[in-house]
Amino acid sequence: MPYIPERYPRYKGYALPNFPVLTTDLLGHLDKIKNFDSRPSDIMICTYPKSGTNWIYEILTMVIKGCAEYATKNKGASMLEAIDDFRVLENVPENSTRIINSHLPLDDLPQKHIENGYKVVHVMRNPKDVAVSYYNYLASKKDRTTMEVALDFPISWPMFIDHFGRGDDQVYGGWFNYVKTLEKAKETGKLSNILTLHYEQLKRDPMPSLKALAEFLGVKASDELLEEINDKCSFEKMSTIGEEAKDNTKIKMMSITGKNFMFRKGQIGDWKNWFTVAQNEAFSQLIETHEGLKITIHL
Repeated sequence: MPYIPERYPRYKGYALPNFPVLTTDLLGHLDKIKNFDSRPSDIMICTYPKSGTNWIYEILTMVIKGCAEYATKNKGASMLEAIDDFRVLENVPENSTRIINSHLPLDDLPQKHIENGYKVVHVMRNPKDVAVSYYNYLASKKDRTTMEVALDFPISWPMFIDHFGRGDDQVYGGWFNYVKTLEKAKETGKLSNILTLHYEQLKRDPMPSLKALAEFLGVKASDELLEEINDKCSFEKMSTIGEEAKDNTKIKMMSITGKNFMFRKGQIGDWKNWFTVAQNEAFSQLIETHEGLKITIHL
């Protein structure tokens, strides 16, 4: 059984999700993304899948608005590789901040945004937890009637983690290549206006990260506001449909029978429940020896 079936779109040797716009006009849409007319006020979220994209999208929205109110739209409404009509973004008033997001590798993002040094927020997560979260996310999609299964499950965990570590034919080019490219771009100055937040730090001790985010955005935010945002964006509240959020179309969109399929556990260290001793040793060695990977993994 192939790891990722051939029917899923490929670009530059890496696989992409089977979003309708990518399966019908792959090259045309990716060209539109590269030539997207970014604005100086745009903020672009760059993350590898399952690294906290929905979480940081919600936090960013609240910080910019200056109030701890849930966004009315899902981050998918501004996900460049998923939306089929950029007029949704183009029609946003010039005096409003657009939060756009993508999992695409750096070289395939809007070039105007990168070259002009517009703001980029990157969230990095321990790749072991990314792998576990991604595996369970893909498996859970088989129960949704509105989405085709991303992979041909059942695919065993050993097979998944073996491919995840090697990086061949990975979605979006794989975690290692994705992170290495961003870090190199920061070192060389190609990415001149980027804030990297660590998933684990944001979860364990959120206030320093939230303050750094507000400062990066040039927004004055009181400790009281940031504490309220942190509470509203806690995993417990983001992963369930409570009284306060029950009428939120965005949260309903991300839910199946009252359970939000975008948020599974959100734990730090859940990989320990999945990796065998041998898998962990091999993966840890891969992190340490991967050529060009000069980052600190927050455990």
